[in-house]
Amino acid sequence: MLAQRADGGDCLSQVRITYVGGTEAEHQAFESLAKDDGSAMVRFLLPAEAIATLFARTTDLLMIDVMQHSHDVLALLKTAKTEHGPNGRIPVIVVAPTDATSRVQACLHRGADDYLLLPHDETNPLLVRKRISSALRVYAGSPPAPKSVLAETAVMPVRAGAAVAAGKTPIIVDGTWENSQTVHRFIPREFLDMLERKTLADVKLGDHTQREMTVFFSDIRDFTQLSERLTPAENFSFLTSYLRNVTPIIRARGGFVDKYLGDGVMALFPGQAIDAVQAAVDLGQQIARYNHGRRLAGYAAIKIGTGLHRGSLMLGTIGAEDQMQTTVIADAVNLASRIEGMTKTFGVNLLLSGSVVENLPADHKFRLRALGAVRAKGKSEAVEVYECYDNDAHELAAMKDKTQPQFAAAMAEYRKGMLLTAGKYFSRIAEACPEDNVAAYFRDRCTLSVVRERAGPWDGAEHLEVK
Repeated sequence: MLAQRADGGDCLSQVRITYVGGTEAEHQAFESLAKDDGSAMVRFLLPAEAIATLFARTTDLLMIDVMQHSHDVLALLKTAKTEHGPNGRIPVIVVAPTDATSRVQACLHRGADDYLLLPHDETNPLLVRKRISSALRVYAGSPPAPKSVLAETAVMPVRAGAAVAAGKTPIIVDGTWENSQTVHRFIPREFLDMLERKTLADVKLGDHTQREMTVFFSDIRDFTQLSERLTPAENFSFLTSYLRNVTPIIRARGGFVDKYLGDGVMALFPGQAIDAVQAAVDLGQQIARYNHGRRLAGYAAIKIGTGLHRGSLMLGTIGAEDQMQTTVIADAVNLASRIEGMTKTFGVNLLLSGSVVENLPADHKFRLRALGAVRAKGKSEAVEVYECYDNDAHELAAMKDKTQPQFAAAMAEYRKGMLLTAGKYFSRIAEACPEDNVAAYFRDRCTLSVVRERAGPWDGAEHLEVK
């Protein structure tokens, strides 16, 4: 990867550099400096795109502009410094203006290897090349430096008050210094922000707030059968590996994990509904890459199901004065969990409620298919459900695109109670595409309902027993 130039310096031969953040002018200046010898390959990506390249191991060096949203910066650092790269890590150089020294210091404490100040010095390409080659050489033949060593190499001044004086490693989130990393490993920083509390010490029992959010549930299919073949230690190792793939994707799209549910995850997206949907699609793509690695290692591939619902949530603290915890209370949470369970019934990867789809921008590019109204067990009202098939195999997705009009017509007949007609439509779709589990499901439902001469008035909704 590193070769010698004629003048004795390093030639960045085919080094793949990913640069996240910054302005167009900064991009042009850096590209000019990094490509001075005509060999480095530079890509300018969004945080989520950059995280995908880290998982795919198609990045040799990560450049991060520290002036981005701190959640993105932390997610990128964490991903680059865990299980990816030649020695389990990928070198990171942070880029910052001269007045952002505190952010640089925080990134160095979090594992960044070096920094460059803005604006880029276009008169001195050697400076950039030397910083890049030094970072790459650290990982070319030696193990990563321990965090204590990395912290000692931070030479820029920091204004973090008592945290630094006490020898604690400071972190910065949205411009606010915290005195302890440990707290936020167990309680999401976002909870404190929503409760309008600066630190955990400020939180009181009964604190609460109401917000509209998108709730994200995802879990592994048939995990019980998978776990039975593993020892307890192997189960923990597997889940740790899997969740390391999930969490950065959620954070990269503006969400945060509220709870780890064994083999599942519950996450909240305070922003737009499109953020949650894109995170779900990104996760499906990452699982495909993750499965490729599992197959190469001789392990079975895994499948996941994800359900999304948007609604009003109550976030707050419950328990006792001496032992409390944060929680989310809302029917929207229960409904999101039920929708995730419906993915098993329909045999699909991703389901969205109507409230999520209604909040998507009109020009969204997701491939959706309406599955009608569904009433989950224990629910008095039905909810509109949509399948998102962006992550289906190419041939299957293309067939679903092609049969959209027929499927919509079949669903319209089904909702009117015209089950014989609907069953014929669904049967034709299922025959043309045996992999279309949803068409086969409704075909069978139509047949069973006609044979059993359904009791009671038809309300047009599918009744499911999933919890």
